[in-house]
Amino acid sequence: MKQFEAPDYFDLDSLLSDEEKMIRSAVREWVSERVMPVIENAYQSAKFPTELTREMAELGLFGANLPEKYGCAGVNNVAYGIMMQELERGDSGIRSAASVQG
Repeated sequence: MKQFEAPDYFDLDSLLSDEEKMIRSAVREWVSERVMPVIENAYQSAKFPTELTREMAELGLFGANLPEKYGCAGVNNVAYGIMMQELERGDSGIRSAASVQG
């Protein structure tokens, strides 16, 4: 079964930099490979999938828009929003966990 791809009716992709597209792609891939397979079970057992926390940190998802001098990714606000949107695509709890850390 082919995965759904939402149409870009307003051509928003044309407004994104190559870096922002790369960030979106990386986070989207991680969510598809790591979050989607475990999130229903986590929900059913009422437990946050803490095994994902270290990976989230390694991907720079915590405090992503904070300056690099603090050990964060230092991405612009658009890139940060894209990162959070992709996390939200997987689960709002995952996105919330990333948001409150930054």
